[in-house]
Amino acid sequence: MKKNHTAGREKPNHGTSPARSLITDLVSLRRTLRRTGRAYLSRLEAELDEVTAWASERAKERDLPKSRIRDLGDMITLVRKIDTKPLKGRRRDLKKIDATVGDLRDLIATKASR
Repeated sequence: MKKNHTAGREKPNHGTSPARSLITDLVSLRRTLRRTGRAYLSRLEAELDEVTAWASERAKERDLPKSRIRDLGDMITLVRKIDTKPLKGRRRDLKKIDATVGDLRDLIATKASR
């Protein structure tokens, strides 16, 4: 009589198959992406709020010194020169925005220390 070589093997459980495991991991990755994206956007918006508050204070001032007017002009140039294509959802566009917001925060920090 022939021995059945597959008799000792267990049939794969489809509930724990690699494909199902991947699907579970991808769902988890999607949740992580959304959570990370929300946190990233919240941080950037908070930094923009900080720069906006600083600019609002400058807008209330009368007779700004020429150096302050020049600084504000530099900041306007920084913001206007960002070239993005939001509908494409590119990472490099987010990097440009992040870098610009960082530059603006650096500018207001150096202006505050004067």
